[in-house]
Parts: sequence; C-alpha cells; structure tokens
Amino acid sequence: MANAGLASSASIEETTLALWHRNYDVLAQGYFLSARSAFPLMRLQKKGSIVFIGSKNALAATPGASAYASAKAASVHLARCLALEGAEFGIRVNVVNPDAVIRGSRIWGGEWRKERASAIGIDAGVELEEFYRNRSLLKQNVLPEDIAEAVSFFASDGSAKSTGNIINVDAGNAQAFTR
Repeated sequence: MANAGLASSASIEETTLALWHRNYDVLAQGYFLSARSAFPLMRLQKKGSIVFIGSKNALAATPGASAYASAKAASVHLARCLALEGAEFGIRVNVVNPDAVIRGSRIWGGEWRKERASAIGIDAGVELEEFYRNRSLLKQNVLPEDIAEAVSFFASDGSAKSTGNIINVDAGNAQAFTR
C-alpha cells in the first residue's frame, strides 16, 4: 500500500516551486518509487496487490490546492498505468479515494485544517467537521476504519478480479463520482 501523506493549501500565486515539488515528490514520485520496487517481487510470485491512497481531490478540482490535487490526480493515473503493466503478471493496482478523514489525522491537525477552513470561510474548530459531514450526500463523517476496510478489500482475494479501479470513500461527493 502506498499511503504517504501530506497536504498543502495555497492559491496558485502563493504556490512556490518548493511547495509544488514537495507535493509531487511525496504524492506522485513516492508512489512511483514504491510500486517500482514492489513490481519485481510481485512479478516473480506471479501475483500482487498494490493499493494507492488517493483523494477526492484527485477527481474533483479544488481551489487553493492545485499542487496537492494535481499530485493526487497523478497518483491515480499512475495506478491505472501500472494496472495495465501488471495485469499479465497477476499484479493488481487499485486506488482508495478518501475525503475529509479528519478524526485521527495528523494532516488535519496542522496548517491544512486552518488553510482549508480559511478557504471555505468557516471556523477551523468543530465547524470544519460539520461542514464536511454536511457536504456529503450521506451526511456522515468518513473515519479511518472506513478507509482501512476499502484497502483491505483491494488487498484481499475478494477483489482478485479488480484492477485499475477506484473506490471513493467519501460519504458521497457527486463532484468525485467516477465516470
């Protein structure tokens, strides 16, 4: 599983080249390096499952987060490319796209929380969790265990015939519906 995480929020004018590179180094290049290292062993054993942790932002454009969202989009497309390359060797590559997993997340404990709240125009306290819950179609919080269940499915034999797929775990976000 590739799940390196960081998040940044800045307008395009405020996005420095260093911030852009940091997002791509971790979220795109990090996933590439992990998968490239895993492929030879998986090819030898004639099977394997790689699961990338994407983001709702990989599918839905987000103002003030172009470095983060585009790097996550790159990781989703990388997974699709790797699904094509790995299929003949029994290597499956899939993506879990969460949205707003606030509880238990160190990302939401720092600047990202303040930056996203500011971009949305709300208070960074409890109001932020309420905003994301109410934004979802199902009006539910997305929890870490929800993401773990989706990853477990993709890693298991239950998804032995799935590759190149995305599971959105976002409590329903029409903007991120896959097409």
